[in-house]
Amino acid sequence: MGMAGVLCAYMLQQAGIPYVLAEAQSICSGITKNTTAKITVQHSLIYDKLIRKFGVEKARQYLEANESALCKYRELCRDIDCDYEEKPSYVYSLDDRLKIEKAILALEKLARHAEFTQRLPLPFSVAGAVKYPNQAQFHPLKFISAISKGLRISEHTTVRELVGTTSITNYGKIIAKKIIVATHFPFLNKHGSYFLKMYQHRSYVIALDHAQNVDGMYVDEAQKGMSFRNFRDLLLIGGGDHRTGKKEAIGRNCVILHSSITQVP
Repeated sequence: MGMAGVLCAYMLQQAGIPYVLAEAQSICSGITKNTTAKITVQHSLIYDKLIRKFGVEKARQYLEANESALCKYRELCRDIDCDYEEKPSYVYSLDDRLKIEKAILALEKLARHAEFTQRLPLPFSVAGAVKYPNQAQFHPLKFISAISKGLRISEHTTVRELVGTTSITNYGKIIAKKIIVATHFPFLNKHGSYFLKMYQHRSYVIALDHAQNVDGMYVDEAQKGMSFRNFRDLLLIGGGDHRTGKKEAIGRNCVILHSSITQVP
């Protein structure tokens, strides 16, 4: 159980609703432990896609929900030592300026201002980037360690089966009125046959010391692009995304990684 499950438990406790959080291993031992640690409404160039597929109103609801979440994190982190920092967030494209311009137009349709720029403190040129101000980064494990204190959490409790709203665990039954499954992907094979559709992806990050401060969070709009941000005195470079067990041709990500290492002192 990671960020989603712990925050659900925290919100339920704040609301005075009885609950228990069942975790098969220990909290934050999975996806949250390996997250990019960004708190942002910027999810690549999603808003143009949402408007085209679902319309302006649905896209606005998605944006406003994420803005509310960003504000809630800001509020929660105010009294927690979790390396919370507000930074601008950028989505850049190496070769497709039109995609960036469409992203900015989409945000304007949603009554949000975004800035176009081609000048980034990165060791390569870009066709364009969209800048989202006042986003944030933090240390998720420090955050979870603080916010989970006092929560009713049962670790090393594996839910083996759900029967209605009863959870069958390795220690017995948990009977509830409602159940929230916050396991990143469904652990039951009953609905949707997700176990047949899902596969693992892997990506990598390197930390460079004595490197420049890029003063922001940067991510390529391309799936196989690179991301950049600082943590204290380190420059974090992420990328190399690939499907595990599948041989793929060496692509643009390897070229960018090479230029990043050689040009950042």
